Amino acid sequence: MIYDAELVLNTGMIFEGLTYIDDKGKVQKGIADNWYTEIDEERGEYFLCFELKDETGWDDQRIVQADDFVYAWRRVLSPATNSPAACLLYNVKNAKEYKAGLCTADDLAIYAESATLLKIEFTGPFDLDQFLENVASPSLVPLREDLVSPHESDWATKLDNFAANGPFTLKGLEVGKKVYFQRNTSYNRDPKSDTNEWKVVSPYQFRVDFQMSEEERLQRFEDDKLFYIGEFSKEAYEQYEKKIDNIDLMSTYSYMFNTEKAPFNIKEVRQALSLALDREEIASIIGNGAKAATGLVPYGVHDYKVGKSFRKTVGDIIDTSANIEEAKALLKSAGVNASSYSFELRTGNNEEDVAVAKYAKEVWESLGFKVTIKSQGGMFYSNALYGGNFDVIGLDYQALTTDAFSVLAPFAREYSGSVITIGQDTDTTAPHISGFDNKEYNKLIDDIFNILDNDKERATLLHDAEKMLLDECPIVPLSFNVANSMKSSKLKGVKSSIFGYKIFTEASLSGYRDVLEMIAEEEAAAKLAK
Repeated sequence: MIYDAELVLNTGMIFEGLTYIDDKGKVQKGIADNWYTEIDEERGEYFLCFELKDETGWDDQRIVQADDFVYAWRRVLSPATNSPAACLLYNVKNAKEYKAGLCTADDLAIYAESATLLKIEFTGPFDLDQFLENVASPSLVPLREDLVSPHESDWATKLDNFAANGPFTLKGLEVGKKVYFQRNTSYNRDPKSDTNEWKVVSPYQFRVDFQMSEEERLQRFEDDKLFYIGEFSKEAYEQYEKKIDNIDLMSTYSYMFNTEKAPFNIKEVRQALSLALDREEIASIIGNGAKAATGLVPYGVHDYKVGKSFRKTVGDIIDTSANIEEAKALLKSAGVNASSYSFELRTGNNEEDVAVAKYAKEVWESLGFKVTIKSQGGMFYSNALYGGNFDVIGLDYQALTTDAFSVLAPFAREYSGSVITIGQDTDTTAPHISGFDNKEYNKLIDDIFNILDNDKERATLLHDAEKMLLDECPIVPLSFNVANSMKSSKLKGVKSSIFGYKIFTEASLSGYRDVLEMIAEEEAAAKLAK
């Protein structure tokens, strides 16, 4: 048995893309068994072909096909879809044009040459290593058109509409209570045998339980009845800190401003609100190993080569301590009377997010602003974020790949991935969901995109882009997110991904037969109690 609220969001458990990035930051083969290029410079033709494994399938036994990638990537690039991952595919021929509504999906140069051959044409010379890194993004995994298309609004929330192609599949879901993960017997199977799936995925099944109080979980862990915990209160974290494993999550908890609304359309206001916040205090409020943010790009993102950290190379862009006097001076220099403005701070409904929001409210009201807090979860929160229906909103800003471009590019208009309204006399691009649109920043990101090699020149421009973005301040980084976990000595083979989530594919539990008997007895007792 496992308790981990974040595990449900772990796409690496249930989906696999063409490639993946290991815990050392290196690209490895996923569904792609092989790849090769077909380049004819005289004719200006640049192709990349992926040969898919024919022994890996969806959990309903259907083989993962090239068409599943064609559908998924068309969906990411669709003018009707809001996806910051769109920029990861922009060097594909006609990708930008399709996103802008200037051509159709059929013009997009992503082809299923056969069931297991995916062929991609590029606009010109391309960086193969960079593209292999891009397609390792969890945002570019395959999807089943037959299951997703008829249920666009809720396909991921109902098991009837859901199919997994990763090592595990969802076999049971009791919302707010339990989730059951079970081995996907079609994952990397031997086509000559129906009985050896355990060779590639060790566990048959495990459960995620949300119903127990923290006191119950910790007691069951001490009693060897629970073997993995992935969420802790601050008090429990302090009690078990020496046993807890901390992993950087490659995401930054941030506040985003709606720059199309007053007073956030004024750069000095955004800067002042940022300067007034003490990141060390915020990290202390969150607790559990959270780190004060010194930039937007999180740890785990590399610089121009694997093993060289972007964050360490660039250093601290943000001073983690507050500067209230400078914040007040900025407001005065911009002629802004803070007492004339009231705004809403939207946040998630978990305890930590609300606590940080209360702190920010107190600080910002000391500058003269009137602030109200609105905490929500689920689709209400997501709709507000992606619909731009907010003044200030808190979010975990996730790196889509280990390349800083994936973090910084979406704030440039042409690379935002925002929904495009197609019609006469309308723009073919849309700004970031924050409304931020800066010509100098747009040009810088475009210059970076057009550099073919991931070298020091490109890295230096990415450093400049982060500094420019944080000076313009449409987003305020607060803390670098950290994942906490504690496992029993009986649980072996649990690994960590570069994104920070845990990998259970090779996990094993000593004495598991006793655990099965314990579960059976507890379930029987629960039925009798009813």
